[in-house]
Amino acid sequence: MNEPILTMTGICKSFGVPVLKDAHFDLLPGEVHALVGGNGAGKSTLMKILTGVYRPDAGRIALGGKEVSFQSYEEASAGGVRMIFQELSNIPTMTVAENIFLNSEPKTRHGLIDKERMIRKAKALLDDLEVDIDPRTRIASLGVGYCQMVEIAKALSREASVLVLDEPTASLSDPEVAVLFGIIERLKKRGVSMVYISHRMNEIMSIADRITILRDGANVITRPLAGMTLNDIISNMLGFTAQSHGLEWKPRTTVSAEPMLEVRDLVVPGAEPISFTINKGEIVGLAGLLGSGRSELAEALFGIAPASSGAILVDGKEVRIRTVANAIEAGIALVPEDRRRQGLVLDHSVRENIITPVLKNLSGRFLIRHREADSLVDRFIREFNVKTDGRDKVVSLLSGGNQQKVVISKWLSIQPKVLVLDEPTAGIDINAKGEIVEIIRTFADAGNAVLMISSEFMEMLAVCDRILVIYNGRLTGDIPRDAISSEEELQHAIQVTR
Repeated sequence: MNEPILTMTGICKSFGVPVLKDAHFDLLPGEVHALVGGNGAGKSTLMKILTGVYRPDAGRIALGGKEVSFQSYEEASAGGVRMIFQELSNIPTMTVAENIFLNSEPKTRHGLIDKERMIRKAKALLDDLEVDIDPRTRIASLGVGYCQMVEIAKALSREASVLVLDEPTASLSDPEVAVLFGIIERLKKRGVSMVYISHRMNEIMSIADRITILRDGANVITRPLAGMTLNDIISNMLGFTAQSHGLEWKPRTTVSAEPMLEVRDLVVPGAEPISFTINKGEIVGLAGLLGSGRSELAEALFGIAPASSGAILVDGKEVRIRTVANAIEAGIALVPEDRRRQGLVLDHSVRENIITPVLKNLSGRFLIRHREADSLVDRFIREFNVKTDGRDKVVSLLSGGNQQKVVISKWLSIQPKVLVLDEPTAGIDINAKGEIVEIIRTFADAGNAVLMISSEFMEMLAVCDRILVIYNGRLTGDIPRDAISSEEELQHAIQVTR
């Protein structure tokens, strides 16, 4: 058996409370090693220690048989260890090429940045990723999926012996995931060793050679993936199966024949006129590739990028949505695709984030009614099982799943009739996914309407009554849930309806 290229032993780290407890990890040459666990299990912290972002309280790291202690991410990168972080680090005001080669720009013989060579090198990297982006494009104009691909190109812009991928596909479409997996296979053949952190179990099963599972900062198992089942992984992560925690289809009896949301010939940028209806109590999925018009439709319904023509009716009444305020007044709420950039004010508290949309309702003549605000926030924390030290905890310090619950709480605080969710389970663990699925069901059971955009077929099949298919800005299918028995059948149906 090959000697590990990387070993981490006895790693401990505390942020007031223990996060890693005598954790260990090893990585073989040219392997993809999955690092799995629930939100808060310590996965990202362990890798941030490896890459010099955090200092361990105790433990030893050896790379290529030599003990190392990187003092910064730049030092780790120079040592051949690079990480694609879950929290995108792109600078919005800079171009794609400038982000890829930030702090490593090619220079002319006079020491100036060689912009043309930088653009050519960036294009070569993007072509290798099969990503059609002009390197001169500013990051601010790109969707989150393309930003993720730029982050991957940035990590690959220097040679690396160890590459850590932290939720690299959270915002990617199926074709983009296939492109990434092809790149991973090529990197393996070149001897690059990769740590793959993901909550997408099907990806883990298809791409990884071995798996290490953490729970509450400690190791549970490390073993080859061959012979392991999905339930083996989940039961080791959480102590129960996906089926026992809500991620299976449950027939619903609360769907009315009365429409709650009607969309008639709505025209959004790059799309044909779109029409559909969601009845009271109904959960409707919207499936399609990145760039198919899914998010553009959500933004039109919420007034971020208003439709140029068409009609929207809520509970039988036509509403004019030109701004977010119009949408809120009409009873429409949107949980956006990127919770960190679009859904939260990261340096504010849980309380401040939740009450933001309803400050007007919680204010007297001059002051906020704090007791009423605290009661509202505490109710959401309790009902949605938000794991936090209290309502005043800074929201950036919560795990991804708990941040998402805060975003959902924020928009449910306005008591909407229509809830639009754009990738609501991206980048969160299977336990939190089950809890969010239950939140969605409960909201719909009260007679409200849900439009759920998702690339996660397992969650879509668990919660949706119908699934609309959108392709190149055109609705191409309307599929009843009971007509689909598996993720593979949904994928096939999407292919057929094009």
